[in-house]
Amino acid sequence: MNKQLMTILKKRYGLALFITSLCIILFYGYNGVSDVKRWHEMNAYFDSEEYIKDLQQLSEDDSPRYSGLSLGERQALDKKEGLSLFYQTTSYDEHGKLISVSDQPYFSAYFNENPILLIAVLATAGFLMFFTDLKTAFNEFLFSLGVSKRRIYFSKFALVSLPLLSSVLLAKIVFVGIITTGIPTEYVNIGLPTLAANVLASWTTCILYFSLSAFIGLVTGNMILGPLTVFGFCTSLEFFITGVLNAWYYFTNATIDRYITNNFFVYTVSKESISALPIILALTISVLLFIFGSFLFPKLTLEKKGNYLLFDKLKVPVVIAMTLYVPMVLVFSSGVYFGEEVSSPIPSLLTYCILTALIGSYLVFRKEINEWINLKRQLNRNSSISS
Repeated sequence: MNKQLMTILKKRYGLALFITSLCIILFYGYNGVSDVKRWHEMNAYFDSEEYIKDLQQLSEDDSPRYSGLSLGERQALDKKEGLSLFYQTTSYDEHGKLISVSDQPYFSAYFNENPILLIAVLATAGFLMFFTDLKTAFNEFLFSLGVSKRRIYFSKFALVSLPLLSSVLLAKIVFVGIITTGIPTEYVNIGLPTLAANVLASWTTCILYFSLSAFIGLVTGNMILGPLTVFGFCTSLEFFITGVLNAWYYFTNATIDRYITNNFFVYTVSKESISALPIILALTISVLLFIFGSFLFPKLTLEKKGNYLLFDKLKVPVVIAMTLYVPMVLVFSSGVYFGEEVSSPIPSLLTYCILTALIGSYLVFRKEINEWINLKRQLNRNSSISS
């Protein structure tokens, strides 16, 4: 790494990075303390006179789950279901027998990470890493240092992504540590390997959104369309993946009413089993975007910094990507039901493809289209004058 370059970049990003990383860690620490406090409040409620009184007055007819249980056993059952770190929705038959819940998803009242806020912070930081320097003319200064553009690219990524993403991982570890040590062991119904797998899986999701946003910030230069692109892409990514899965199922099994609605990537700690596919996909996309960006950044020119796309070779691929991406989200993300009374999604899919292609083409080739229109007008004007 060039020492002068790193010194300049540290002065440029250091304070903002420190504050952002510290806020992430403190926020997760605060959430952990709050969740532990909430657990102890619930525990105190289950031992309160008000709760005991209500429990005594509750008949077995009103709640079959208490059938044949003493007051202490009722209390123990409520504590087990209400204070365990993870729980599944439960139901009982008329005899008070627990109906199997093995296929039900797990929930938690004591793991509140607020992943949406975290993803928003990381996406914003990733996008601004290149976009801000482009719009504030800081790139001109960096390019005048005599350092290769590829070295500038790697230095930026190293200085921004490593501390920021490391703080996210540390924050998640602190968060999990506070909760698992602040709650009695008998209520922590999740093993350490599962916890570790969930933390790492959710961390790879953070890496993915940071990398996607950084790449968008690298290739776009429009003050309005750039932020809208990263916002739209990050908020619709899960819908796109869901749409792809639903579309695949629809075109290969068009006789059964079945569709996918669950999140593909891991965002929070859960007791659900972790698939390796989303982890591998997140890391693979992140690495590919990082490598692709390292080839694009050296070709960056300052003359096009106001364009929606800064690289001409990306124009056609971006239009094609838009044409495939948007209709998939709009048509298949909520699932497709089959039946005689339900219309085929194909007409809607084709309609959205055409509209998206037209709108996308104008956004990407707006300058060329306007120049062509102006040229036509000029030719018509000259023709009218000549005649």
